[in-house]
Formats: sequence, structure tokens, C-alpha cells
Amino acid sequence: MSNIRDEADITGDGMVTEKELEIYEQRAKNRRRMAWVSLIAMIVTAFCLMFLIPEDKLGKLDGLLELYWLGLGGVVATYVGVSAWNKRG
Repeated sequence: MSNIRDEADITGDGMVTEKELEIYEQRAKNRRRMAWVSLIAMIVTAFCLMFLIPEDKLGKLDGLLELYWLGLGGVVATYVGVSAWNKRG
């Protein structure tokens, strides 16, 4: 398993510059934001489905909601899994 310095080395020259480290940290921050936005979207959608949308209209949204939940859940699960994997080593 590689460490952060190896992953941050964009050019592959064995040296990590400040710019490469800054790019790596920005990518990590963007991944974290993407996971949080996905999780919040799932929570807001669940609230809307339970309290705001009439039950008779939920049947029409069934197929679309399955893909929605799979997509957002996949983003959150992947982020959590990769974060745990990286902290393990």
C-alpha cells in the first residue's frame, strides 16, 4: 500500500512539490464534500418521501428512486470504505 507522498507525486519523479501536495489535499477535500453532499441528499429525500409526497405518487417514482439510492449510497459507501482502507495501512 502506498503512502500519501506516493499518491501525491503526480509527475512520478519521486519528489513531492508544494503544488502537488496542494492538489492532493484539494482532491481529498472534494471527495469528502461529495460524500457529505450525497449523504445529505439521501436524508433530505427520505424526509420528503415520508412527509411531503403523497403515497399514491410513490409508485410512479419507484424505478427512479432505486437508481437514485444506489448511486448516492455507492458514493457514500465508497468514500467510507476507501477512507477506512487508507487508515488501516
